Amino acid sequence: MTYLQEIQTIEANGIPYVEYRPQREIEEDVIITIEFTPKQQTPGSEYHYSQPEFRFNDLVATRQDWEHCYKHRLPETELDTFRISAMELVDNLTPSGQLLSQPRWKYGLRSSHSKNLVWFEEQALVRVTESNPDWF
Repeated sequence: MTYLQEIQTIEANGIPYVEYRPQREIEEDVIITIEFTPKQQTPGSEYHYSQPEFRFNDLVATRQDWEHCYKHRLPETELDTFRISAMELVDNLTPSGQLLSQPRWKYGLRSSHSKNLVWFEEQALVRVTESNPDWF
């Protein structure tokens, strides 16, 4: 059943009109997309900007912890998981703006008992899904 939510009252020719909007029945997840456009590199540059492997709020585990649990056949509940809380693009540039090395992404994770971010390189993390097919 859809309920109407009062948005505003508008007056036209001295007559008030109430504007309604249908209220959402199901709470939807809000997805925020942040895009960036890097400066164009000169042709022939051996380095380029790659898309990040992970996104904000992705569920991840450290590769070391995941491999330990996988190797010792520990239950999935023993795996410490985190949400991506921050992302940083690290690119080393010359004074003229040219890339000195391949840009890389770093990801900030926050544990449940600390407010401090711990930064990890992309290759140090593994994406974890609710039903991870790679698990055992």
